Amino acid sequence: MTGKPEFPPLNPISHDYVQTLDLSFSHHDESLHDTLIDIRDTVRQYGDAGVRWLTCRYDRVRDVQFPLWVASDEIENAYTQVSASFLTAIRYARDSIKAYHQHQFPQNWEATPRDGVRYGAMFHPLDRVALYVPGGRARYPSSVLMNAIPAQIAGVPEPVIATPPSEDGTVPAEILVAAAECGVSRILRVGGAQAVFALAYGTESIQAVDKIVGPGNKYVDGAKQMVFGRVAIDKPAGPSEVVVYLDTPEWVDFAAVEILAQLEHDPDASAFLVAPSMGLLAATQQAVLRLAADRERVAILKESLKNFYCIVTTDSADTLKSLNGLAGEHLVLLTAEARALLPKIRHAGSVFLGPYTPVALGDYAAGPNHVLPTARAARFSSPLGVMDFMKYTSHLEYSEAALQHIAPTVTTLARVEGFEAHAHSVDVRLLKN
Repeated sequence: MTGKPEFPPLNPISHDYVQTLDLSFSHHDESLHDTLIDIRDTVRQYGDAGVRWLTCRYDRVRDVQFPLWVASDEIENAYTQVSASFLTAIRYARDSIKAYHQHQFPQNWEATPRDGVRYGAMFHPLDRVALYVPGGRARYPSSVLMNAIPAQIAGVPEPVIATPPSEDGTVPAEILVAAAECGVSRILRVGGAQAVFALAYGTESIQAVDKIVGPGNKYVDGAKQMVFGRVAIDKPAGPSEVVVYLDTPEWVDFAAVEILAQLEHDPDASAFLVAPSMGLLAATQQAVLRLAADRERVAILKESLKNFYCIVTTDSADTLKSLNGLAGEHLVLLTAEARALLPKIRHAGSVFLGPYTPVALGDYAAGPNHVLPTARAARFSSPLGVMDFMKYTSHLEYSEAALQHIAPTVTTLARVEGFEAHAHSVDVRLLKN
């Protein structure tokens, strides 16, 4: 390590100021946009060859003829390359995540509101979904679980994992084992924007999907937004973030490690500390500095610490305004009143209550999904879940008598809007020959 990480001067911001911060990837960056256009056009024009060329360029894969799809024997061999402890851990996490997400499975329903009328909804899984698993800075078998398990519970018949390969063209064994443990055998060794465009438009050997889900870098996220409409996406995703509420000096170090745990993700990651006094803010800041010096990813922390913000609140109402206004990806409540505070939290991706519930539990093995809305998107978006892999179809059935009853309402509204054929479609059914 060269030099200690440094904070900007402690200068608390207001919760209103937070709403002016751009916490997302900037998709108005002209160079980023131009790069994405070039990648998209290369994939569409050259298909598999373009995907391979782009993967060699951006992921430094040495063999330009590398196979795009992982073979079954590679998956089988992966089990010989992981430790017994990893296998135990991945299976424990799989079972916990599965148990949580099974509560989300919707039920078909039908009702009869009046004589001669029946309506309802039928839920169906999407046919083909791409599960994006990031690579680059690290390997993420946990992201395999978070994507694949709700897809499996939803009943998606053709889930496909896309993930960046290593320079030698291989996919990390931990990724392959996690996929196999979730029942996914179709694994595309392509990442980045080229994977998104290939999965959206299709190539000679990559069939287009109906939806693309999962976190990624700014190129992945930008590409997902560009193909939205041709395919569905789960949500735009920005850098990792955490909001920590602390109201006691007893848990200052807990607050500090939660802040560091998110800031070590990425130079653009952010953290917010909300506390009722300047003293708690200052004490936590010092703890973060002290603990940051020993972190392995200190080079990233030296960049991301610039995105650490503090908010001092005056009373409980002010605290709630701050926490809901931040709408954080992760919200850590380090207070003895966490359980009482929970029903008042309206905007957060995932909430972690009390001193013994670190965010890492949700990241890996506790059950809730770790693919969460960022950049204040928790105001209108939810964690990845089973319904992201399903859709519903409504159905309706009327008898002649029921149609007679509702006909004046429908024909009046249709004619007000100028749609005579709509009205006639009702009238013609009630004409007597």
